Amino acid sequence: MKPPRYKGVPPIRFFPPACAFLLLSVLLPVKAGAEGGWEITPYIGYHAGGSFEDNTTGAGLDVKEGESFGLIIDLPDTGETQYELFYGFQRTQVAGGGTFGEEPLFDLDIHYLHLGGTYMFPEGKVRPYVAGGLGATHFSPRGSGPGAKTYFSLSLGGGAKIRLSGRVGLRLEGRGVLTILPDSTEIFCVSGGGAACRVDVRGDVFGQLLFLAGITFSP
Repeated sequence: MKPPRYKGVPPIRFFPPACAFLLLSVLLPVKAGAEGGWEITPYIGYHAGGSFEDNTTGAGLDVKEGESFGLIIDLPDTGETQYELFYGFQRTQVAGGGTFGEEPLFDLDIHYLHLGGTYMFPEGKVRPYVAGGLGATHFSPRGSGPGAKTYFSLSLGGGAKIRLSGRVGLRLEGRGVLTILPDSTEIFCVSGGGAACRVDVRGDVFGQLLFLAGITFSP
């Protein structure tokens, strides 16, 4: 049986870093030069949840939870609000249920790139905030077979910024991310039992929870 032809966005290895560089080259000179006080936060996190369902076979595909890392850059707007660029990366595996069994099917890299903002509550050593953004999720399977795809996504979360010194702080956050999948699309092509299988998802969303901790620097 000949595997179905993959249609979609080709693998883009440098997609997230390139987009981040483009946005920063536009935003940083304007906001940082005008008001100063921008923040950069490298973080480590833990992603939980995330699954696909093949509407053709009814089989489930679960994304294994695990560690992640990323970078958050905040640019000042007012005393309570900031513009925010959020990038997150998770290296994980997709495991099948149902007819696929529970063995890992393939390795998967998930990239998130969102542009949004934060609203911070009154000034203090511990400053709670809410954050959100709009952008893209880039699914990049590793190995032969499945191809990469990019979809629209959004995120919303909250946490606290804890000031440790004048230029260094701790950021703790929980964030939910929803990726909107088209009404009819082939997500991945994988093999099960020696035969090609098309994972066909219609009108669904891919959701994950992210818990992160990072060190914030204010240059």
